[in-house]
Amino acid sequence: MIDFLQRRIPIRLRLTLWYLLLMAITFTAFSVYLILRYENSLQNSIDSSLRITVLKSIAALDQEDFVDTGKMTFDHTGTTQPASNDFAMRIVSTQGEVWDTYSAFERVSGWGKVGTEYSSQGEWRVHSQPIVNSQGETIGWVQAAQSLQPVSESVEDLREQLLFGVPLVLLLAGLGGYFLANRALGPVDQVTHTAQSIDVQDLSRRIHYQGATDEVGRLAKTFDQMLARLQDSFERERRFTSDAAHELRTPLTVLKGQIEVTLSRARNSTEYEKKLRELSVQVDRLIRLSNALLFLARSSQRQISFTPASVNLTDLLEALIEQLGSLADEKNLKLSTNIADDLFTRGDSDHLIRLFMNLLENALKYTPANGEVTVTAEKARVVDQRNGRNEAREVRVTIHNSGPGIAPEHISHLFERFYRVDADRSSQTGGSGLGLAISYEIVRMHGGEITAQSEAGEGVTLLLHLPLEG
Repeated sequence: MIDFLQRRIPIRLRLTLWYLLLMAITFTAFSVYLILRYENSLQNSIDSSLRITVLKSIAALDQEDFVDTGKMTFDHTGTTQPASNDFAMRIVSTQGEVWDTYSAFERVSGWGKVGTEYSSQGEWRVHSQPIVNSQGETIGWVQAAQSLQPVSESVEDLREQLLFGVPLVLLLAGLGGYFLANRALGPVDQVTHTAQSIDVQDLSRRIHYQGATDEVGRLAKTFDQMLARLQDSFERERRFTSDAAHELRTPLTVLKGQIEVTLSRARNSTEYEKKLRELSVQVDRLIRLSNALLFLARSSQRQISFTPASVNLTDLLEALIEQLGSLADEKNLKLSTNIADDLFTRGDSDHLIRLFMNLLENALKYTPANGEVTVTAEKARVVDQRNGRNEAREVRVTIHNSGPGIAPEHISHLFERFYRVDADRSSQTGGSGLGLAISYEIVRMHGGEITAQSEAGEGVTLLLHLPLEG
């Protein structure tokens, strides 16, 4: 039943009902406390008045009359309370004999020393004080009683006012609570309407909340930030899909054309062999592109196989540079190295080979003839946040190639998928724009960082930071 009500009752109404319930409990507890406190305060006031009246009455007693008659009597001209049906006084001996009375004595059926007495005439508050003679002996008692009917009437009047006032206050509080809940949850309605109006084709809608930075405000802003991330992700996926289709279409179109040309007429074995070799080049290109796309797709889904182990970067870099020496010689490039000894990191050797192979091939590919590629690897000191010391905690690898460089507006996009500088979109390079994107993912996988720097006429510098093992 509770779950059903929670599903059917709007949250603003539920908040108002909970608010009213809490208010009702609070007002009820406060009303009970107020009534008890008020009643106790009135009784204390009566007790104080009776005590003062008794003390003043004792001071006004005629002691000489006791000597003559053996009884004490009131000096009625000195009493502090007017005669009424709600007040009574008497003087009694130590044996209980009533010597004198004042006012509504007959209405009080029971007289105690101090406290509340109950009679057919209602409740009375009684206070008694001993009468002491000059020898210090108690010869009697003066007792005063006050009816509690006025107290009961006052308390009853207060109770009636609270019974009428509390529901009225709860009604006003409920209306105010519903108004405040409706106002506070207004941005939630905005979030709901915005979410309902969003589809995959248009993620540009935003709430643009301008109110207070409270829980609801943070929710609205977080929702806007989530939409921005989703829009950016969808746009990247659209570009990726579009670029992938474009890159796949080119070699497939070439393959289709060459096959059709080959089949258009009969050819000798030499011509068929030549065409097959041309087709093999395009197939290799498709295989490389497919592998690159598969790697990036698995990387996005965190499904890349990663087996960390100790890797000697010194040996790895030297072996790769030696392997690529022939490519440098073909373009008459100078390949300079400055690699420190014993550079170890923890990572996957297969991925690291792919990383540095991509970067070195990319540097050699885009360096003009007679240019230079420089590879530097060393231990770098960074500040340890735990002790504030500069310690060798990373391997820093720098790959610089000479040439015209890259315009500043392209630098921040170099590691995006399928991104290529327009001047480099040529059939000579044959690149797909995925090499640096794959390199970026591999570096991130190893807990490192890669950045690019370039100035006009100064070439391009790639800077890698990898954790140092040990």
